[in-house]
Amino acid sequence: MRGLNQLGAVETIYEEECEFSSTSSPFASPSPSFSSSPPSFHSRVKAWSLKIGRETDVLIRVQGTCFRLHKDRVVSQSSYLKRHLTETSDLTISPPLNITVETFAAVAEFCYNIQVQMTPANVAVIRTASEMLGMTAADGLSHLAEMRFREVVFTNPEQALTVLRSCMAILPEAETTASLVSRCIEALVSVHGITRLNEVNEMQPRDFQIVAESFGRRYENHDVLYKMVDSYFKENKFEKVTEEERSSICSCIDCTKLSSDALVECVQNPRIPLRLVMRAVLVEHLNTRHSIAIASSEVQRHQLRFESNEGRQRRRSMTLGDFLHRDAALRQTERLKTVMDSTNARIGSLEEEVRCMNRVLRKCEGKEEEEERGVLGSERSASFHFVPVENGRVKKGERWSSSSSKIEFDGRMEKRQGKRSSFSVDVGSVNPKMNKTFRQRFMIGLRNAFRVQNSAST
Repeated sequence: MRGLNQLGAVETIYEEECEFSSTSSPFASPSPSFSSSPPSFHSRVKAWSLKIGRETDVLIRVQGTCFRLHKDRVVSQSSYLKRHLTETSDLTISPPLNITVETFAAVAEFCYNIQVQMTPANVAVIRTASEMLGMTAADGLSHLAEMRFREVVFTNPEQALTVLRSCMAILPEAETTASLVSRCIEALVSVHGITRLNEVNEMQPRDFQIVAESFGRRYENHDVLYKMVDSYFKENKFEKVTEEERSSICSCIDCTKLSSDALVECVQNPRIPLRLVMRAVLVEHLNTRHSIAIASSEVQRHQLRFESNEGRQRRRSMTLGDFLHRDAALRQTERLKTVMDSTNARIGSLEEEVRCMNRVLRKCEGKEEEEERGVLGSERSASFHFVPVENGRVKKGERWSSSSSKIEFDGRMEKRQGKRSSFSVDVGSVNPKMNKTFRQRFMIGLRNAFRVQNSAST
């Protein structure tokens, strides 16, 4: 091991090479934007080298940039690095870990007990990277980033919007690791509604579905989720989101967690897939029936009370509040009946659409069966055999052909003269495709044959 006085001074952190050397800096990068090092980090790495009496002993590569660090420092903070640096000192961090050079530089600073500067622009990426690297101890970087995230997002809506924009580049990890996107949406919706969620409409369908699923699991009321999904469909039209993706996204919405107004809007919304519309119709129908039952029970209860002897005595002393309460119950009943009629009309419309679709399907299936029968009929015509009759028995004949075809009949008639009569019908010139003409000529031949036999027997 080299002496401490032979470690050499490190003037810059970024260099062109990524090889170990006696004068190697803590990390090197070909990027000119990292030509100078943070003094605190540089001094801390140098102090640690002097303390343990050896140079940096691991090389970690991130997006083409090499970080030369001390193994004992990084593995003490990151379970991921501890697991992967067990048998090697040269590690490349690559996808699926979506970590940039700047983010890993902040991670490296934390490993050397340097205070990491977290801003609205980088708190989400640091929070996500610390989670993926397993820096989840009670005093780890993940815990510190989480506290900073909450401070930024839930105290300043403008900063929450900045954090949300920074999450777009690290989806879906930003949501799957710590639900960062859905929590930013929660903070923005609580102040501005869904009017400030343009960034959400720019997500890819798969990323949006992940965010919608997470958002749905976190909240009991799905009105905001429904409005967010509808806004996403409205902005992206049909060219970006397929019908299958629409159905998958809408499966995140639980109709039992929608308000009555949201259910009615969902039923009448042409952008919503039919499956969700049917679920909304059923839930709205059940809710309406339940509400009507409750309202009717309340009205009946009031009527019974007023019709009782005690009610007759108290009717004169009814207060204005009692009258208003009764009238409100009656109005509520009428309103629910109106909603139920609208829902029933929508159900009837959907049922008629389904019946029309079934008729079209049956018609298409009928055409296919007719075509199949036509093909089978032509095959049977091509393999038809005619058999001549000998001694009243049928024997095998030859395959029918259009060039030479004759049907022969031989039977025993009434023995008026003790003669056997026979006749034949020549169908050599009959076109097999002209079924009607063939039958007519066949029947004429039969009638002529029997006419000849009758004349011969007389």
